[in-house]
Amino acid sequence: MEETPETVQEDAREMQMGAQSDDQEQELLRRLIEKGVLELKPTLDKLGVHYVEVEEICKSADLNQIRALLKNLEKRGALRSKFTDHVLTCPDCGSPEVYSKYTCPKCGSQRVEYVELLEHMKCGYIGSKDKFKTDSYLVCPNCKARFAEEYMLYRVIGKCYLCERCGHHFDKPEIIHVCQRCKRNFTYQEARYIKIFTYEISDETINDFRRKLPVLESVKKVLTDHGFIAQLHPQMTGASGTQHTFDILAERNETRLVVDISLTGKKNDAMSLLGKKIDVNPTRAIIIDLSSLDELAPLGRVYDITVLKATNSHLAKYFENFLMTLEPTEPQARLA
Repeated sequence: MEETPETVQEDAREMQMGAQSDDQEQELLRRLIEKGVLELKPTLDKLGVHYVEVEEICKSADLNQIRALLKNLEKRGALRSKFTDHVLTCPDCGSPEVYSKYTCPKCGSQRVEYVELLEHMKCGYIGSKDKFKTDSYLVCPNCKARFAEEYMLYRVIGKCYLCERCGHHFDKPEIIHVCQRCKRNFTYQEARYIKIFTYEISDETINDFRRKLPVLESVKKVLTDHGFIAQLHPQMTGASGTQHTFDILAERNETRLVVDISLTGKKNDAMSLLGKKIDVNPTRAIIIDLSSLDELAPLGRVYDITVLKATNSHLAKYFENFLMTLEPTEPQARLA
């Protein structure tokens, strides 16, 4: 097929839109990770299904666009979905604020009641208990006999639904749903019964963003200013022969520091560094905790791992203060 100027322009527009979409997705992931939001839970209101943290970042996107954005990130492997629930929503406006009503299958009236059926043993009349009631007595509507306490004059033969409009008795009512937002009435065939998911940012995505964090360059500069030779993402071979990767390796004289960044604040990050620390045996092992949790500090005291917790804006100063604590006890270089 020969390309025309119009098709070339259309292809260019599609490529530009695709690039903009990729930029939006990367920006969303970056800001979520920096805020420590690694799990996105759905919430419901009369407008629909919301992911509040995403809406705060993508302010111009509507609910459908956000849902599509999350689905696309899931397809790419950046997010993992976990089924949470089903929700019934209006076919017109999409609101989950829906309630249900019973209707008569014969005339469609909503004036239905669940009633107890009685049979008068003597005359054979069958009707709802309400039909028999008169003040404090039961009276047969057919023969006018008053039952008083003579229970054996009637029997309960069952329960059913009764339409107050047409008098029809039935076991199973028709169900209609009513949207509280737009007032639409709809049947179960017309309803939208959708799955909702909780999304988690994948470990691979977290690790990829961690490797690109600007705080790494900031910490590296502090180390360099203090005379360390610092490397980002080096590999070291431990005593077991296993190769380990750290976010930062810094060496000065006989001092060796290994540093990992924790975005999740979870126990697994401390356990991972502990295993590497035992095999490599550095002077100090450090976790920089950028999460909003407080799980790592107690573990650090148990495992002899220094946990530095600070926001990005204060991290350089905190790390510099930490380095100052090393200097009085650090072995000095031998003089020639």
